[in-house]
Amino acid sequence: MGQNTERGEDMKWGKLAGISAKKSRARNGRARHVLAAKMSARGSRQVMGQRVGIMLLLVGTILSLLVIGMITSAGMDKLLGNLLYQNPDFTLRRFQIEPANKIGKGELVSASGVKIGQNLLQLSLDEVRESLQKLPTVASVRVERRLPDTLYLYIEERRPVALLCPTPTTGTQLAQPMYYIDSRGFVLKPKPGEKLISLPTIRGVSSDEVVEGEQTANPDLRAALVFLREAPLAPVRDGLDCSGLVLEGPGRFLVSTPRGGKIRFRTSYLLEQFDRLGVIFDYAESKGRIVNTVDLTPERNVPVTFVN
Repeated sequence: MGQNTERGEDMKWGKLAGISAKKSRARNGRARHVLAAKMSARGSRQVMGQRVGIMLLLVGTILSLLVIGMITSAGMDKLLGNLLYQNPDFTLRRFQIEPANKIGKGELVSASGVKIGQNLLQLSLDEVRESLQKLPTVASVRVERRLPDTLYLYIEERRPVALLCPTPTTGTQLAQPMYYIDSRGFVLKPKPGEKLISLPTIRGVSSDEVVEGEQTANPDLRAALVFLREAPLAPVRDGLDCSGLVLEGPGRFLVSTPRGGKIRFRTSYLLEQFDRLGVIFDYAESKGRIVNTVDLTPERNVPVTFVN
């Protein structure tokens, strides 16, 4: 009886040892498979890198032979054509676009004029850059070849800082009531159905002066953009409501206060006007009064009114 029990225990532990060994072999097999796949991918990249390096070395050798007169120009063209321009290793297979932006990848690829399957080395990077910069929402572009098969695009978008609400000329109706404008004065058209970003609104600009994709030449509008950049940094910022701004005419614009007052600025010498306005605000606070209107356009004797 004792011997049977011992034999049963031996068989039980034998089975468990066999199962454990099978599991261990399976894990080792999977590990070897993953390692082999990684090594295979790494090996493929190394082989491709070696092929590209050899080709570039051959190109350098050919150019050297051309310089010393051992090969003709026609012969060089044929050799380069076979090595580079007709070589399937340099076929464009993908676009790499950075950083993530609101412009769709399809729109950028279409605007570039480049198609998958073209030879990467035959592309004119300058032409690709110029094509992309025609998009109104593109501020700058960097284009690079990343051998053997990738075209890299770095796209800097224009960032709107305000909304333009143009005034229609007499007898006309605006097809587009609102536009964006960036800090450099480039006018951008919102996409159809787009929910407008909450930005300061600039009014008083004639619709004739608002052209999508072009930089404004209106000096008052450019001054308003400078004001929107500088006002949040000024000591008087808490006394200004920069959510709206009205161009009143040549050389001046109107801004509200948080309590409904009106401040008229000149389009020049903004920092000096901030200082003068600070003196007025300090005086009003010391007297317990509320500023109603200030006209900073005169060089002397600034007109000021108070609510009380």
